[in-house]
Amino acid sequence: MKAMLVMNPRSGKKQALTVRALAERIAAEMGVQLDIRTVEGPGHGTALAKEAVASGCERVISVGGDGTNNAIAAGLIGTNVALGIVAMGSGNGYARSIGLPLKPEPALRHAFSGTPKRMDVCYLNEHPFLGTAGIGFDARVADKFDKSRTRGMFTYARITVQDIFGTPPMPIELTVDGKTIKEDVLMLVFCNTREFGNGADISPSSKPDDGIAELRLVRKPPFFQLVKAFYDVYTHRADSNPNLLNIPATNAYVKQGGTLAHLDGEPMEIGHEVRFRLEKGVLWVVG
Repeated sequence: MKAMLVMNPRSGKKQALTVRALAERIAAEMGVQLDIRTVEGPGHGTALAKEAVASGCERVISVGGDGTNNAIAAGLIGTNVALGIVAMGSGNGYARSIGLPLKPEPALRHAFSGTPKRMDVCYLNEHPFLGTAGIGFDARVADKFDKSRTRGMFTYARITVQDIFGTPPMPIELTVDGKTIKEDVLMLVFCNTREFGNGADISPSSKPDDGIAELRLVRKPPFFQLVKAFYDVYTHRADSNPNLLNIPATNAYVKQGGTLAHLDGEPMEIGHEVRFRLEKGVLWVVG
């Protein structure tokens, strides 16, 4: 088998590069012809994935976080080349959601030898995402985290706690299946998988291969109810919380009060109007 391994040097508190020697050893043991590359900037992961497809690779292995997976997957959608994942990010929501090994050696062995499965891909304004995307508070946190000098769960948690209680609700107008909901929300999360990352199950029933997504409309209740909502997310009880409304969808249109979004944790300016859609089974993933 011919494969390309793509490493993001920023991921995992800059620990992603440490897997190179391990990957070379395991590839030699398993008879894998391995080309190792390093992401050098925005869009480079996508370009490398397209290069891998053109050169006849059967798999592209992402060594990084959810954003790295996203960038590489963008170059593989609609092809027969599978995405393998070695989770080295701050949250690793996608890897956790589909039950992948989280330690480098078993993750590499699985990425080389596991069976690919067809997975759904979702889009906001034609920008793809694999796991979760959002507008509102989580997009704001993703933007601040991206600009932070430090990485990891502690930094993400610190930004969240600093901002959560002072952030005002954002007005949205959400249209799904011809019905429109107008409400002020803390955030609206588009879920192809269940996790934000680090065990935060925002949508426990979401599966990336079932042909449908879950839109989580998150209200901002008074203090104690808000604390309870976060507790429920981290204890896999989000479906039972009245402030976390679930709307199944394959297409939706949203007008938002802000302009930010995040896609698999990567922030971007997306504008006041947001179109969501799901494409079923267009990406092969070693799951």
